[in-house]
Amino acid sequence: MLIGLLRKISTVSLSAAFLASPTLTLAQDEAAPGPTALVQTIATQSIRPSFTHPARIEALNTASIRPTVQAQITAMHITAGAFVEEGELLVEMDETHYRIALAQAHAALKQAEAAAIKADLDLDRATQLSQSNTVSKREVEYAQAQADVAQAQVDVASAQIAQAEEDLADTKVYAPFSGRISAPQYSVGDLFTVGDPTQIGYIATIVSLDPIYAVGLVDQSNYFGFLAKRLEIEEAGGSIPPLELEAILPGGEVYPEKGTFENWDNTGVASTGTIAARVLFPNPNGLLLPGQNVTIRGQVIEPVQAPLVPQRAVSLDQQGHFVWVVGDGDVVERRNITVGVRNGADWTVTEGLADGERVVVEGLQRMRPGLAVTPQPYDS
Repeated sequence: MLIGLLRKISTVSLSAAFLASPTLTLAQDEAAPGPTALVQTIATQSIRPSFTHPARIEALNTASIRPTVQAQITAMHITAGAFVEEGELLVEMDETHYRIALAQAHAALKQAEAAAIKADLDLDRATQLSQSNTVSKREVEYAQAQADVAQAQVDVASAQIAQAEEDLADTKVYAPFSGRISAPQYSVGDLFTVGDPTQIGYIATIVSLDPIYAVGLVDQSNYFGFLAKRLEIEEAGGSIPPLELEAILPGGEVYPEKGTFENWDNTGVASTGTIAARVLFPNPNGLLLPGQNVTIRGQVIEPVQAPLVPQRAVSLDQQGHFVWVVGDGDVVERRNITVGVRNGADWTVTEGLADGERVVVEGLQRMRPGLAVTPQPYDS
């Protein structure tokens, strides 16, 4: 029994010594495979980079139809939702008061002109008498002042006629531009009072439809990034590739007319950190209406030749964008890159990668320089 126990102890000790052998441990480490890394091989492709962004339709011109005079409405030529032409008669108002005011202004002008004639005659007589020293110089000056006052009254009366004529003309309200008009807020017989806070301040609203804006709110960081990229391209002697801009309607249908980028807004929105970008679309049939939601899709017109890398493979730190590249011996190295425009779920790469190189797409958290990995193809 003692002999058997000694044999067991000897066997255990021998096994422990054998497992602790540095040579065996090293052999096992060399045989162990590295962590699996899903990789994609870089290849230059012919692409048309594109983007989509939500937008809202807005009219170029919006106006409230509001008379500038107070009067009773006598005729209304407004059909809700109808298209009206510039200069089309929309509202007629009672002219009686304004015709009377115009007649009074003409009468006041005649009275002022008669007074001016009399003042001129008095001035002529005073001037003649002063030559024979019959009247004093002061009386001549007084007669001159009276003539000047009379002429001023003539000018005032003429201005009153112009004002009365304008007020009379304002009893008819015309469309300021062509567009679609809303339902009227007043009816025939209603009294429209200018500046009355107890009343609706306008009769109807009109919006222009052709052309029309699609306005998208762009994150300000993307806006500044776009400006920086454009400056970089221009300084390098290049140019921004022209875009084909389309509007996708809520049902998924593509609007038939192409758009053109118009401008950025002159101010940003501090509360949302965005800035508005406007795309101008022809709208000859009035299909697009203010307030509608659409999606703007932009696509480069001419194909671009560029290597592509999945966005999920690209990391960013203080040094900039970088990827993990699997090189010779399946060893990982960090590679700083310069990214270009997006193409769906990929970035174009302008510097840092060449065709045939393998980039790690998944398992980025485990990567470090010099790590040996077991690369497997990434299936998107």
